Amino acid sequence: MPIPSALYRLIFHSLEDQIAVIDQAGNILEVNLAWDNFGVENGLPSEYRCTDHNYLETLSDASAGGDSLAGEALQGIADVVAGKIAFFTLEYPCNSSDEKRWFTMRVTALHGDESGGLFVISHHNVTQRKLAEQRVEELAMQDPLTGLGNRRAFQQFFNKERRSSIRNQTPIGLMLIDVDYFKSYNDDLGHSAGDQCLTNVGQGLLAHARRPGDLAARIGGDEFAWILGNTKLEMVREIAESVFKSIIN
Repeated sequence: MPIPSALYRLIFHSLEDQIAVIDQAGNILEVNLAWDNFGVENGLPSEYRCTDHNYLETLSDASAGGDSLAGEALQGIADVVAGKIAFFTLEYPCNSSDEKRWFTMRVTALHGDESGGLFVISHHNVTQRKLAEQRVEELAMQDPLTGLGNRRAFQQFFNKERRSSIRNQTPIGLMLIDVDYFKSYNDDLGHSAGDQCLTNVGQGLLAHARRPGDLAARIGGDEFAWILGNTKLEMVREIAESVFKSIIN
């Protein structure tokens, strides 16, 4: 039994993914309700009609304004339209004023279109997956006891700051902190006391490492390091003294 075309439209407008159909020139022929709603939610007036616009021209304008991802999307769509590739996908950020968001864009020829001149563009929200991936990555770079960066985070951050220091001809500061007699302290008072001692040191470092070019890390059992980007030696000494006082107090 054939499915009525009205049912197809109900399905089309019920999908959460934002979907548009364009022709070879990039003219938007049809969009679903999710596409329209997304535009309104992000500042477009309710009377705005996407079907009055050309998707490729919109991407071209954004690319000319410096949006490299728009340029990548424009080229990908052009390759699909030209038949060079069967489909094109692109993951991109699309943040609003109050939340971080990511979407995956997919472009393919419209199946069943005998003329071969229509194409489907869909945008799928992948924010939850992306946030979960970021959280896993953060945990992989963090010392679980102190909340500081771990050795891996230290090495990556140091390499980045060192390259920046060479490129910009700016100084870079490095502090190495070792807790004296920690083994004896740990053996005499127990591991809980030892963990609290390390946590206190970590809190003292975190309280001072506030700049984008700063990273405090635990690089060993009782060994800590602090990278201070674009910081002269005199300032490093002052900060080291302040950190020392905050920890012993």
